[in-house]
Amino acid sequence: MKFSIEEIVEDLTDLDLAILQLLHAGDNDPLKGKVAFQKEMFLIADYIDKIREKAEFIPHTFGPYSEAAENEMQNLRSLGLVNEQYNKYSITPTGVAALSKAKSVFSEEELDAIKDFKEFLNDLTEPEILLFIYISYPKFKEESTVYDRVIRKRVPTAFSLYKKGKISLEKAAFLAGLPVERFLDQARG
Repeated sequence: MKFSIEEIVEDLTDLDLAILQLLHAGDNDPLKGKVAFQKEMFLIADYIDKIREKAEFIPHTFGPYSEAAENEMQNLRSLGLVNEQYNKYSITPTGVAALSKAKSVFSEEELDAIKDFKEFLNDLTEPEILLFIYISYPKFKEESTVYDRVIRKRVPTAFSLYKKGKISLEKAAFLAGLPVERFLDQARG
C-alpha cells in the first residue's frame, strides 16, 4: 500500500523530523554508518529536550544508543524517505519533499545546532567519534566493547582531531588525558 506524501507527513514524529533534518543538513551529505548516525542523534538529543525524551539513549556496545532512533530510521527507509547504501544514509527526494511539507518543530537555533553536529562529526573516523563521545560523556562508556581499544590510541586520535581543526588544543589534551604541554610533546614525538 502506497501512502501519499501528505499522509506520510501527517504521521512524522519529532524524532523522524530530527532524523530528516540531520540527513538534509550540509547539502544532503550522507551519514557515514550507524555509529555516526547514533552519535550525531545523541548530540542532537543532548541539545534538544523533546528529542532526548523520545530517543532515550542508553549505554551500549559502541557508546550511546537509541533503539527508538534506530527504529525510526528503519521506518523512514521503508517509507522511501531515506536510502541506505554502502553503509551510508541519505535523504531521498521524497524525504526532502516530506521535510519541506512538514510543519517545523525546531527553532532556527536548533536547526543550526543539527547542522553543526553533522558538520562536526560527519567527516570523522569511527575511533575519533568514539573517543570524543566516551571522554565527553563518560557514563556512556559503561557497556562499550571497544572502549579499551579506543583509549589505547587516545593520544594519536586526539591529535588527529586537533589537526583536522575539529577541537581546540585544550580539548585535544583533555581527550588525550594529558596536560597541554605533555600532549604537545607526545604529538610532536
